[in-house]
Amino acid sequence: MFIKRNRSRQGGKTYSSVLLVEGVREPVKRAPGRPAKDARVKTRVVHHTLANLSRLPEPLLALIDQFCKGELPQGATPKVQLGACYGVLAGLHALAGKLGLVAALGPDRPAKLALFMIYARIVWQGSRLAAVRWAEDHAVAEVLGLTSFDEDDLYAALEWLQANQERIERALAPKIEPGATFLYDVTSSYLEGQCNELGAHGYNRDGKRYKKQIVAGLLTDATGEPLSIQLYPGNTSDPKTFQPTVEKLRLRFGAKDIAVVGDRGMIKKLGKEALGAAGYKYVTALTDPQIRKLLAKKVLTPELFDEEPLAVEYEGRRLILRCNPATRDRERQRRLDQAWRIEQRLIAGNERLAKKPRTKTATLYKQAQGWLDHYGFSHWIKLQLESRAVSWTKDEAVGADLALLDGCYVLETDLPAAVADTNAVHARYMSLMDVERDFRTMKTGLLELRPIFLRKAERTEGHALVTMLALKLVRELDRRVAPLGLTVEDAVTRLQGVRLVGLGEPDLALWRLPDSYAAAQQEILAVLPPLPAPKLSLKKPIKRRLTQPRRGRVSPLK
Repeated sequence: MFIKRNRSRQGGKTYSSVLLVEGVREPVKRAPGRPAKDARVKTRVVHHTLANLSRLPEPLLALIDQFCKGELPQGATPKVQLGACYGVLAGLHALAGKLGLVAALGPDRPAKLALFMIYARIVWQGSRLAAVRWAEDHAVAEVLGLTSFDEDDLYAALEWLQANQERIERALAPKIEPGATFLYDVTSSYLEGQCNELGAHGYNRDGKRYKKQIVAGLLTDATGEPLSIQLYPGNTSDPKTFQPTVEKLRLRFGAKDIAVVGDRGMIKKLGKEALGAAGYKYVTALTDPQIRKLLAKKVLTPELFDEEPLAVEYEGRRLILRCNPATRDRERQRRLDQAWRIEQRLIAGNERLAKKPRTKTATLYKQAQGWLDHYGFSHWIKLQLESRAVSWTKDEAVGADLALLDGCYVLETDLPAAVADTNAVHARYMSLMDVERDFRTMKTGLLELRPIFLRKAERTEGHALVTMLALKLVRELDRRVAPLGLTVEDAVTRLQGVRLVGLGEPDLALWRLPDSYAAAQQEILAVLPPLPAPKLSLKKPIKRRLTQPRRGRVSPLK
């Protein structure tokens, strides 16, 4: 390689360029006819332009020229310094390119900012402002070509993601074959603050009773690979989120002759009608009141529940019955433990009543009734108010009825037996646990979807899409490092040890990869796509904008 300087004059103006050129020897095209027996193959040197270096400063051009010639700087050895952390962003970016995520987002600047937020969600899980601070020690410019950005740019990228969500999800979705199975589940995430446009009070799965929340529906394929995520106001019930999902499968993904698996209570009358209109089948589970209603009608009997799944035909549908012995024992033991704790509280309360004459018996009675209502034991355990004590009795018939369905569940499907037998239907429903595990990863685990600090609906939806795309990367990374006995967190920690090496003055920003890696880094890099070479760019500092200083922090704008 060598540097080639060109200069030309046209129209009274002088034009110049500096190119990085590589000379390659190529064979010359042979003249027609049969060559002589001892004729040599003629070759020529062809110059290929590798890069246009016209905009680089002269000191950097001089340094590149010296390295191309194999010369060291005169009078001194070259300065060697460590650069920013390169392994995390470069490794995730290479993996995202392999998954098609980079191509799906596109080459524009908002797409690069979106990729940065996806990688930061895996490693950092902070706010947009925290992500900007985190970027200062990572090779964002050398990996993504991003130089100067702040949290406002990231907010704008969230809005861009929301506007392009349909295109991105369609580009990442595989070709859907007839007979495929899709899994769908719903969760909720609480909000910090009261001004989110999607926030509303509803059934809070996080136990945050007085916080607003949003509802998120995740659609995956049969293996649990995420396809789409959709947000709804926090007071939206689960069945109301199912119909838009059916329309999404039909219109956005063009699915035909498929089956959708949903959790109990998810696929109800309107959902079944939407599935029928689209030509889809379903697999779901019945709720406890629905099972007891069938038991009362003698459609089902307790003796049918066994460890092996059993199918029963009812009104054109198949009901798959099963009892899990481990779950049954666990539920019965939990009920006994809860009843024992209530009894111990009552014993301690009666002792206080005996020691303190001024203590009111009605107060203990009211507290005990609240405990029973909390656990659903009001019909099983009856309280009696005596002069200075609260006694209790258990209705054994009610207790037996409570334990009747311990570990038992019933699946419902309209799939023909010729398409999926009893065990196949049961296996499809059990795969729904993959979605629940992914929800835990997104909400409280590695990716931390919650708590959400955003206000605008489009930014909140963009944040959810960032988390879903990060989940796709995490799943692929986990598949690659699991055979090594490592977790995703272990892999990220080891990649943080891969840093760039620079030659010359630090201001030149001429970085390269290390010549060798430690054994821990080599083990991870061996299962990842090759790290791309760092991009050459005149790095500008990352902007940090803090217009509202808190806790004594000083705004950099002042």
